[in-house]
Amino acid sequence: MPNRKLFSMPALGAIAISLLLTGCQSDADTNNTDAIAGYSSQQKWATGALPQPVLNAGDEREEGMWNDPSVIKVGDEYVMYLSTSVDEPFVPPILPFRAVSKNGIDWTLSPNRPLLSAEETPFENNETPNVIRYKGQYHMYYTGVYPAGDIPAMAIGHAVSEDGITWVNDNQAVLEATGDHREWNGYLVAEPGAVVFNDTIYLYYTAMGSRPGNNPPQLQSIGLVTSTDGRTFGVQQKVLAQSATYPPEKGFVGYSTPAALVHDEKIHLVYDIAAYGEHNEPQWAQLAIHHAMSSDGINFEEDELPMLTRNDFSWTSGEIIGPTMLIDDDTVKLWFHGHVSYAELAPFILRGMKGPEYGIGYAEIQLEEFLKN
Repeated sequence: MPNRKLFSMPALGAIAISLLLTGCQSDADTNNTDAIAGYSSQQKWATGALPQPVLNAGDEREEGMWNDPSVIKVGDEYVMYLSTSVDEPFVPPILPFRAVSKNGIDWTLSPNRPLLSAEETPFENNETPNVIRYKGQYHMYYTGVYPAGDIPAMAIGHAVSEDGITWVNDNQAVLEATGDHREWNGYLVAEPGAVVFNDTIYLYYTAMGSRPGNNPPQLQSIGLVTSTDGRTFGVQQKVLAQSATYPPEKGFVGYSTPAALVHDEKIHLVYDIAAYGEHNEPQWAQLAIHHAMSSDGINFEEDELPMLTRNDFSWTSGEIIGPTMLIDDDTVKLWFHGHVSYAELAPFILRGMKGPEYGIGYAEIQLEEFLKN
């Protein structure tokens, strides 16, 4: 979910002191329930992953809390758009940055400044950047987070660029929730994942409304809008709803952070599986990455198993978040964010919010293996 204030500074400080004094798990982690426990992931992805992040918190920028990767390839260079808080960890403004790599593993900020500002927008944060190239321009879609207490809570913003570095921000939402929490897209629309399909922009996103019966409270789906100019979109439609694989009875609330790619005239969608636990910390968390495929961009067939879960790596024991994927020759490459559980935060905090407990990871498999799904 785009609200990256899950680790507030007071909460981090309190947890760190508690952990250092007791040398054991925090009460929050002791009481946590793990909705994804018992789910097996596709081992080909876990086997094809590096064991630690390729970009750690604190790399390239002091207190850089790197999150929300979106990777494209320009010539022989990988370009990642990602976000971090810029003044104080996890405190607004959270803004997009750009990093480059020759191998998809070793990254350098380019430039070393934010690409956008939230100052002239209605948002506190411009985060979860997603970038595509369309009709000779780069288009960035991002989550605009409104001030706390507002409904809608989040919307989708847009910026354009000739070179992918210098951006002109529309400074307003191009896609908004209805404001009626009883509707599937009433409370927020956020976390855009765009792709060009049939010469049209297909913009996928997470949408949240309230669940009838309130158990769990949230109901999250993947929505779709299309555009032929990058700014003007048609009617919102729900294209992927919570399936029986992840039932609400186990605490699952639905799907989040979609990202899309096109291969052989089919759209492949990767997204997070989110869950809620009243006594968990944080209460809302992303626990797995899943994949679905569609021939028309609307009707999707989901894999039987998640690609990855947070239990596949020691450094994603808290959450596994925000996948982005591309096909490079005969290899499918996946980047994602993750972080450890609260119980494991003390060393990270003592290092000044630096290290592999929070960062962006990488996995790859052969295209032939990927298409077997």
